[in-house]
Amino acid sequence: MAQHAEKTGRLEGSAQGKEELRQGPSLIPVLALLISVLLSSRLVGAAERSMPSCVEVEAEGQVVAKPDKAIFNFGVLTEGADPQEASQANAKEAERFLAALKGTLGPEDKVQTQEYRVFPIFRTKEQVKGKDKTRTDEVAGYRAYHRFRVELRDLGRLGQVADTAMRSGATQVQGPFFSHTQEEDLQRQAAVKALERARKLSEALAQTSGLKLARVLKISTSHSLPSANFTLAKAAPTGRGEVETPMEVGELTFRARLTVTYELTP
Repeated sequence: MAQHAEKTGRLEGSAQGKEELRQGPSLIPVLALLISVLLSSRLVGAAERSMPSCVEVEAEGQVVAKPDKAIFNFGVLTEGADPQEASQANAKEAERFLAALKGTLGPEDKVQTQEYRVFPIFRTKEQVKGKDKTRTDEVAGYRAYHRFRVELRDLGRLGQVADTAMRSGATQVQGPFFSHTQEEDLQRQAAVKALERARKLSEALAQTSGLKLARVLKISTSHSLPSANFTLAKAAPTGRGEVETPMEVGELTFRARLTVTYELTP
């Protein structure tokens, strides 16, 4: 009987051990999940501690300056029965135009050919045959076009130059387009003003929040083309009974916009 009980106990113990072995592996996923959660929370906490407090602001700076350069585009257009006739007529008009124009230009002014072309003039011809109508394009002549770019530094003669060009063969006028020879420097000045405004605004926000302004973390910039502000000048007599075209130089405004991110410290 004792031996039977001992064997029974061994069998029961063996069965319980096997049952425990079968149940034991089910705890592994739970432990792995707990470890993962603990590690994640520690990593998140470390990341939050490593990320500095910051403030991001936008600011604009601008600089106003008088232009010191103007651009005109003058076109000379002529016609002829054939390309040779059109081009010869254009050559004569362009020569007359340049001779008169150069008499009004200063030593720093420049003239440059920008475009020259000869092209046909088409005319639509309609023919009626019974109830049918046909339309065909035929060459009716030729045009020659010569475009000149004129750069002026003496902006007090804008009207005089434009009028001289029109009296001397120019059939097309575009301009004046004003600019400045120191545009890059003026844009930099505008950017510096924008940064000064951004810092003052950030300091005010930091002080209100009970923090201090530290280093710059990021700066992004954007520039806009200079805008012009002009007023029409009074017409001036030319001494030949004509009135000179009035033109006023006005001002150019250079703008720079910055987005700046500052670090904040306690």
